[in-house]
Amino acid sequence: MRVVKGLLVAAIALSATTLWAQTLIASDDADNSAYDSGWALTDNGGFGFGNWYEISIGGGGRFIATAPFQVLDGNRSWGLYASDPGDYAIGRPLLAPRSSGAFTVLVRHNVSNEVGFTGITVYSGSAEVLRFGLHPSAGNNAVFYQFGQNSGVINLGTELRGSRLRYSLVWDTTGDFTLSVSRLDGPESGSASGNWGSGVAVSAFGFNNYNSGSFQDLIFDKIEVVPEPASLLALGAGLAGLAGLRRRKA
Repeated sequence: MRVVKGLLVAAIALSATTLWAQTLIASDDADNSAYDSGWALTDNGGFGFGNWYEISIGGGGRFIATAPFQVLDGNRSWGLYASDPGDYAIGRPLLAPRSSGAFTVLVRHNVSNEVGFTGITVYSGSAEVLRFGLHPSAGNNAVFYQFGQNSGVINLGTELRGSRLRYSLVWDTTGDFTLSVSRLDGPESGSASGNWGSGVAVSAFGFNNYNSGSFQDLIFDKIEVVPEPASLLALGAGLAGLAGLRRRKA
């Protein structure tokens, strides 16, 4: 009987691990082989995303970052460099828009933060519903965010330029969202919440460098989208119930 119970527990654990792995909706990483020879708009090393597209080409451009002070994870990351003038932004669409979900990305703001915004934008169709990152108005210790006519800051109380940051965004069907940021090289973290309105389906993410001058780069890597945590909690509850049912039957 104990052997049977052990086998059931192992089978359920394996099922949970498999289902968790399958929850990834979209993912890409600059270390993927699609970027071995550079970064073209048609390069797609992951799944769940469409091809890259340019949002703004007022100056600057894109590159594959390989220097230790640039790379966020693995051996290389994506980079956007500024020029004179700057204004370079690139987008990545989801193959299927999401009315709820969770998005994560690693970012390094290698900028003076004196000219313009560097960071992430979230789109529903052609409409921008949220942006977050560094902005001169918020200083260098805080993440600026804006949705509609609303704006605010997440103050981490430490220098964020050059730091490795992880941004996490969770949103649901009502339009409620929570934006979190954590510094990977220290203990600092923070979050903010808001509502961008119901009926919004996130369709793309933008990566923006609106600075100017040399050596003003936005570095980013490891972009992922999964279902919102409530869906995953429901999955976990279902598996727990299945485990209990099987134990009672045993």
